[in-house]
Amino acid sequence: MKISRLLLAAVLGVAGCAEKEIPTELIVAAANSRNFEKRAADFVCTGSNDEAVINEAIKALKYGGTLRLADGDYYIDACTNEGNSAIYFGYNDGLTRVVTIKGTTEGKVYGAYRGATLHVTKRAMDSMATNQVYRVFFGAGRIPEGPGDTYTYTHVNNVNFINFRVLFYEASKPLIGIDGRHFGSMELDLVGIYTERYFPDRYEHLKPATPVKGSIGVYSLPGSNDESARSRYNEVNIGGLHTGFVFDEVDHLVMTGCMAARCVYGYWFERGSPKTLTMINSCDEGNTHLPRFRGRGHLTAIDFNIERFNAAYIPDDPEGNTEHAAVEEVRGGWHGYISYTLQGTAYGLGQGNWKTGRFWREGDGINFKTVDHNANR
Repeated sequence: MKISRLLLAAVLGVAGCAEKEIPTELIVAAANSRNFEKRAADFVCTGSNDEAVINEAIKALKYGGTLRLADGDYYIDACTNEGNSAIYFGYNDGLTRVVTIKGTTEGKVYGAYRGATLHVTKRAMDSMATNQVYRVFFGAGRIPEGPGDTYTYTHVNNVNFINFRVLFYEASKPLIGIDGRHFGSMELDLVGIYTERYFPDRYEHLKPATPVKGSIGVYSLPGSNDESARSRYNEVNIGGLHTGFVFDEVDHLVMTGCMAARCVYGYWFERGSPKTLTMINSCDEGNTHLPRFRGRGHLTAIDFNIERFNAAYIPDDPEGNTEHAAVEEVRGGWHGYISYTLQGTAYGLGQGNWKTGRFWREGDGINFKTVDHNANR
């Protein structure tokens, strides 16, 4: 680990030559980052337990700021913080802050050897139990007390995740990539969360290994925190896991251009709220099931693109469920508007019309206006 600028500022402060620097931007370099990036970095990883170095950088941003990840590969070998998390945003003495973790070069596509990639290693996966939940990114659950008898502040960590990839060694353990339940606000932009095999399997037309239930890409921020939270997903792509996105009591979340592919469930709606969740031009590609709805809520999905070309290249459901259409566990519990296009006929989803199960299981979706853009072709 290297702390060049911070250490220098601290020495100067003790000597009375300058005030101690309060960092608002730090650079972390990987073991295989380019030499000029390592020289400019405040922290340099070794390629082993790199989560510990990233955690030290987050702690140093006591009043918030940006943590830049230089191009390279970062290796996560353990999930030993609160909530079995690897990269952890702590209580921070109760001080509210905004922390942005941002890659430096966009390069999240298959075969692109640039950009920042966080690898959850085989060593990390082997250490996980099957009856617990693990997280790559997570925040402190403690909430500071606020004034008054009933009012309390929200969680202290407000986060932005921008422009990097997370790769799970495999989807054999209940691991969540980004768990937003202990963040005050959360925005995601140009983030990819996949298994290491996702792109080779996809482009070589191989059937993925069956993912374990609880292997999840993104778990949502709950609620709107007194109407003040930022909550937005833009171009977030997830592949090869059991569930791409879980939405649980979300308020005012808008997601644009997002994709879940080759998962068992691309989109899982857990519990709604009186306020809306809006999806614009998002994609459900080669997943085993269309969305699952539990409880009650409101959803607006505009230009939802669905692709089901070949069932032989889609993962098996570990629970053996053969209902592939969208399902409401409480029929009529959710309401709203869904417009969609559908390509391919795998699982029979491309047959008939929407009332007989093209999108919904028969009897579900009764409180939605569901528009099939392919209907008049």
